[in-house]
Amino acid sequence: MSTAMRAASNAAFDPETPPTERRTLRGRRVLVDERRAIAGYRMASSRSHSNPVPTPTDSDQPRKPTFVRFSCRYLDNDVLSQWNPDTVVLEISDLAESVAELGDAAFGRCKAARALGFKLAFDGRLLKGEYAAYVPLASYVILEMGVLELDRAAAMARVVRTKTQAVAVATQVRTPAEYTGLASAGVTMFEGLWFTQPPTHPDPKVQLSYGSLIKMLNMVAREAEVTEIEDLLKHEPGLSFKLLQFINSAGFGAKVEVTSFRHAVMVVGMKSLFRWTALLIGGTAPGSVAPAAGTLAIVRGRMMELLAAKSLQPAEVDLAFITGMFSMLDTLLCVPMAQALAMVELPASVADAILRGDGPFARYLAMARICESADEGALEILSIRHGIPVDRIIATHTEALVWSEQFAG
Repeated sequence: MSTAMRAASNAAFDPETPPTERRTLRGRRVLVDERRAIAGYRMASSRSHSNPVPTPTDSDQPRKPTFVRFSCRYLDNDVLSQWNPDTVVLEISDLAESVAELGDAAFGRCKAARALGFKLAFDGRLLKGEYAAYVPLASYVILEMGVLELDRAAAMARVVRTKTQAVAVATQVRTPAEYTGLASAGVTMFEGLWFTQPPTHPDPKVQLSYGSLIKMLNMVAREAEVTEIEDLLKHEPGLSFKLLQFINSAGFGAKVEVTSFRHAVMVVGMKSLFRWTALLIGGTAPGSVAPAAGTLAIVRGRMMELLAAKSLQPAEVDLAFITGMFSMLDTLLCVPMAQALAMVELPASVADAILRGDGPFARYLAMARICESADEGALEILSIRHGIPVDRIIATHTEALVWSEQFAG
């Protein structure tokens, strides 16, 4: 098993069964902060139990915290000793309608976990008066927008902000209006994909801010003279710095530090630089675009690249990466997708996958999109249709999330 698959397996904990039973991998949904930048992850619920859970490997885990559902019944030292309190938030899944139903032992286990350095997350029932003893243990209070009206959730968020030391986390946020209302009430972490939808009205300021980057991308795509691209970069020092920063990142894997664009061409060639120039689009989202949208574009590209590497030729693998990146170009540029793709010189196979769901990259793009919602049923359908195991799909998504963290601001 690869290190990425081990990492995904480590987080596959089902709160309703003892940790010694067997279970499947589970996907991660992203959590964003007030700026709409990725701040952590929340593990999806598991339905099946097919794979063993190995000991967690910290080096394979995302650096940002992951919320993992746990039952009070299994918060013992044997279980918790396998987990890293710096990267795992224990989301307590079984608060009862009354403290009496939980019993004293549950409180003792939560208190012991907190003493070990773990942060604990509880649902909104924590705010009931009889749970007052639990409140000092809480680092997070989760507000489920799937069952709460906006006004009620906002009122609860204000209580969390004024009466506790915890952070309010809203899940299943569906619209910009919900995000805005909850943020003004004190919610500081959000789960949902509302920010991935392109705006109903184009934003000319966003397109203007990307103007030089799109121009450079097209220069690299047609393999323009190095001097021509260098002349553009001389007038865009910030763009030049960011490009070299990305190229010298851990993800690039160069043996030597790249010190100039000309040096970069010598080291990897113009064609390979196209992907790194494309990464700038995801890594430099302007003010009205959610930084998390750029990060998810990078995740899609990396995930598609990893999946395609098993069956496609190297040149096509590079295009799989570009397809994933540019599948969110409408959101990043704040224009309709057809208009966004027309701004960039791309092979027809990339546009076919994005606009029509056709061609060799379409299957991988569908998998990447489904992984963002961690829809296990939909993943099983794609797995059967394309002959790629669900565990491998989820593990690849986890690996792409880890890879993307080096580019996040």
